Amino acid sequence: MKIRVRLSLWYFFITLAILLVFNLGTYFAMSRLLINALDDELNIITTSIEFNYDPLSNSFENLEIEAYNISRHLKKFYLIIYNPSRKPIFHSPLATLISLNIPLVQQSREEGFTIEKKKREIPSFQINGEKDQDELIRFRAVSRKLFYQSEQIGWAVLAMPIGDVEESLDNLLNILISGSVFAVLLLAIGSYFLTRQSLSQVAAITKKAKRIGHSSLNERIEVYNKEDELGQLSIILNDLFERLQKAFEIQKQFLSDVAHELKTPLSILRAHWESEINNPDLPNELKERCVQDVETITRISHLINSLLLLSQTEEIQTNFEMTPLKIDELIHSVIEDAQILSEVKSQQLNVIDMKPLKIKGDRIRLYQLFFNLIDNAIRYTPEKGKIDVALIPDDYYAIVEVRDNGDGIPEVDLPHIFKRFYRVQKDRSRKTGGSGLGLAICKLIADAHSGQIEVESEVGKGSLFKVKLPISE
Repeated sequence: MKIRVRLSLWYFFITLAILLVFNLGTYFAMSRLLINALDDELNIITTSIEFNYDPLSNSFENLEIEAYNISRHLKKFYLIIYNPSRKPIFHSPLATLISLNIPLVQQSREEGFTIEKKKREIPSFQINGEKDQDELIRFRAVSRKLFYQSEQIGWAVLAMPIGDVEESLDNLLNILISGSVFAVLLLAIGSYFLTRQSLSQVAAITKKAKRIGHSSLNERIEVYNKEDELGQLSIILNDLFERLQKAFEIQKQFLSDVAHELKTPLSILRAHWESEINNPDLPNELKERCVQDVETITRISHLINSLLLLSQTEEIQTNFEMTPLKIDELIHSVIEDAQILSEVKSQQLNVIDMKPLKIKGDRIRLYQLFFNLIDNAIRYTPEKGKIDVALIPDDYYAIVEVRDNGDGIPEVDLPHIFKRFYRVQKDRSRKTGGSGLGLAICKLIADAHSGQIEVESEVGKGSLFKVKLPISE
């Protein structure tokens, strides 16, 4: 999973959790606040009833004198007042219609509590809208003793329906849910764009770093802000590319210097031994040794030339002479020159298919590329073996195939055969004179022509090398 997606999800879920906690906290806090307001209202009524007690008449004056007005005021309340003998002496209009069976408390005062009744238990209670018979109707109630100068004068039980409060809470919950859904959508969009904006520099750094290769180590990543973490990362990567560039330049210079220093003495040695071979006074045994030495010097010279070519990796394309050429004619020329090598081992070097195609490339380097592939096939194919060469078009590419029925390449070696100095079978490579640079040079030449080189092989059945080169318009 990409870091952009992970950051978006983290930001989204963390903010969503905060939003849920806030909404739940708001809902329950509002619920508690409204319930507390109901309890305060119930306590105020019971306290005012207690203050209306007249000790001379041993009665609650206002309840008797203004019973009608008080009844109108207490219309929505369930109120019953008891005398010290637990006999009810006042009922509010609601208390005459329904019975909630609120118990009389033993202690002096009890905090508010909730009573739940099913609709069928209080059929006379008028409710807005239709209610299921099993649906619960809730009341908030208090039950407390009434006192006058520390002497108990009775009890009061008081309750009121909380349907309005529940409806308000339901409306609040609906608002919170609707707002949360809208906020979640905005949150998802915002988290994606915020993360995308935050990581845009990372994408730019990654894109630039991918483009920087061994041939473009002089390029650097743009530093947007030296103070932030991404700026520091860009600076560190630029320092790394600079060190790599210096290392490549040192390696390249070393290879070039060594190769040039060795070429001159080797040329002198070869000229000396070749002159000695033509010396009639030299015994035949020494002449044979001289021939072997000349062959060794030739292989070393060939290796040095390969190292020189590989040391020019960065400017390899500028050193090639790209001209239009007929690749089919070039391959025929390579086959004619390699035919003598295959005849020595009684091998069949066949042209299976050869379509006339034109490409743009360096004739000398492409000759080296195809000769290396055919020469390798001849070397690692047993006597009386078969080597097939084909040239076929494929969309915008010319594909050159070199197939043999030799020993094949183990699967574990296939990813490494185009690396420098890599040998599949070390002992056999020594016998055939291989240096481990041939296929590396082939890949280098193919890359310089904007092409590709691939290999397919199976042990005991042979190998197939494919070279894809762009067809010239």
